[in-house]
Amino acid sequence: MRKPLAAAVAAVLGAVALTGASVGGDSVDRGRGHDRTLTFDVQFSGFFLLDFGPDGVREVTSITDPDLSPSRGDQIVFEDALLRGGREVGAGGGTCTVTAVVPADPPLALACQVSYQLPDGQITAQGRASNAPVKTLAVVGGTGRYVGASGELVLTELGNEENTGRLVITLTRR
Repeated sequence: MRKPLAAAVAAVLGAVALTGASVGGDSVDRGRGHDRTLTFDVQFSGFFLLDFGPDGVREVTSITDPDLSPSRGDQIVFEDALLRGGREVGAGGGTCTVTAVVPADPPLALACQVSYQLPDGQITAQGRASNAPVKTLAVVGGTGRYVGASGELVLTELGNEENTGRLVITLTRR
């Protein structure tokens, strides 16, 4: 991969993680047969990528690593905090596998799986994403209060020095 593209990819990869801190807001339950929205601030964990190269596997923990050169099969691994009102109320963790590096903006195609642990159960999501700051994934299930969950989640990376974002999970009632 050319170094300028690698540098651009590295700058954006730090925000690829799909979980984190809360920008407030309680869950909204609009009643039976309607959607339910859960909103959290996200505090992203530090950058961690498993770089699968011709010389073996290498851990990359800095997006400024001069040898960072994402390729198909590399994995981003994360465990982030979910917050409300500055207080940790849950966590989310998962992986995103690089499925393609393309000459486009954003240059990475990803397949992501994530699980969120909340006080009343878990919510799981998966789908295709990129290293763009907004990611939308399908909610595919849950446990406890969220058994049978479906819907979508939108994670927005704020791109700030605090490494925070906003997570909105919309659960569809049937």
